[in-house]
Amino acid sequence: MREMELRGVVTGDVLVAGDDGFEVAGRTMVATGRPAVVVRCATAADVAAALKFAEANDLPIAVRSGGHHAAGLGTNDGGVVIDVRPMDSVEVLGDGVVRIGTGATWGQVAERLAKDGLAISSGDTAGVGVGGLLAGGGIGWMVRKYGLAIDNVIAAELVTADGTVRRVDAATDPELFWGVRGAAGSLGVVTSYELTAVPQLTVHYGSLLFPWTQTEQALAGWAAHMTEAPDELTSTLQLAPTMMADRQVPVAVIACVTGGDVDKILEPLRGLGTLLTDKVAEVPYPKVFEDMTMPPGFAPRIRNGLFDEWSPDLAAKLLYARQHLPALAMEIRALGGAYGAMPADATAFAHRDARFLVNTVLLDQSSQAADFDAWWQTLEPNGAYVNFLSHPTEADLATCYPEPHRTRLAELKQRVDPGHVFRSALAVPPAGLDLPKQEWTGGRRHLLRWAMRARR
Repeated sequence: MREMELRGVVTGDVLVAGDDGFEVAGRTMVATGRPAVVVRCATAADVAAALKFAEANDLPIAVRSGGHHAAGLGTNDGGVVIDVRPMDSVEVLGDGVVRIGTGATWGQVAERLAKDGLAISSGDTAGVGVGGLLAGGGIGWMVRKYGLAIDNVIAAELVTADGTVRRVDAATDPELFWGVRGAAGSLGVVTSYELTAVPQLTVHYGSLLFPWTQTEQALAGWAAHMTEAPDELTSTLQLAPTMMADRQVPVAVIACVTGGDVDKILEPLRGLGTLLTDKVAEVPYPKVFEDMTMPPGFAPRIRNGLFDEWSPDLAAKLLYARQHLPALAMEIRALGGAYGAMPADATAFAHRDARFLVNTVLLDQSSQAADFDAWWQTLEPNGAYVNFLSHPTEADLATCYPEPHRTRLAELKQRVDPGHVFRSALAVPPAGLDLPKQEWTGGRRHLLRWAMRARR
């Protein structure tokens, strides 16, 4: 199928080099690609046509929604970019159920649902795409009260590698429904989700700042409190790069309270140290979403780890990095509550025992990347979150999807994508396909030929 034939069967736009909008469509927040074609899909049928075009022309694919993934997964060079942003509808179906196109952003979703007094715990950045966040989990500002965003998914429509449009839920295809909740990027292109929303018009949200000299005290007190805090409180502790203010950067504790006695819930946080500012206030839920932009060419190095418990040793290692890596920003997110109430085998996201997520962003890769990577090797987390990795490796993939989840995903992948069409450093290969890294850039036919050789 040639490009003109593709234009004849797709209702959305088909862009190639020279077309208006092509250059923008080939870029994500951190990556600039040069795809052979961008298909701005308006329907699931458009996605199926794009997949068939890629197969017929032996081209790799990338799937783009918001384009925020730090690994630049939403674009490629010389392949097909399936851009789902035109599928951005947000429908309230009734009884708290909403249907959301994966091209919508969470800022759009929050604003639309607020009109009905509803909300979904779903990330913290307005421009993040629904499809990208839900592909891997969805840690939002109400995660301890309502769980991951994927925990609220009740059905999904997706297009699998053979071009089949499927609606999956717990009854129609429970195994594929299990997989799309945490590993959707390995299994197909999700075009819409149905989720349960909650009646949450406002929250108490904002920051508490403490002196930089009280970093150790605030960190220890915050972690201790968050191991026993009520589920209504979701909180993070943020340490900005010390190079920004000659090391005298205040400690920021961000809090989101979804109900209960707000002052009583916040009192332990306000007492972590000498309170410099208190900006926690009641706000409409959409106000918790921040806008994020990056200067052209800026691509930070991002790694994260999930930890089942807090320890003085972990705290000491974080404080060491704060002293020796001045370009490092750190955010520690408290988990538990509804996040941990979900059984570990209920979704493809595995790490339900984790109580803390340590997310780190290195702003200066040129001089500190080696030290940053070496420091991370000392942390020994219990797992990793697939959505917060900028330079993923095979080891990261194994950390994101530990056994038995890894084997279960590989077997599911063998059923719905045996040719490994949906592949990246964060996509689980199908069972029996031990794919060398250098083979990842070829097209589908190349992969199928390689797989046949490997199994002889």
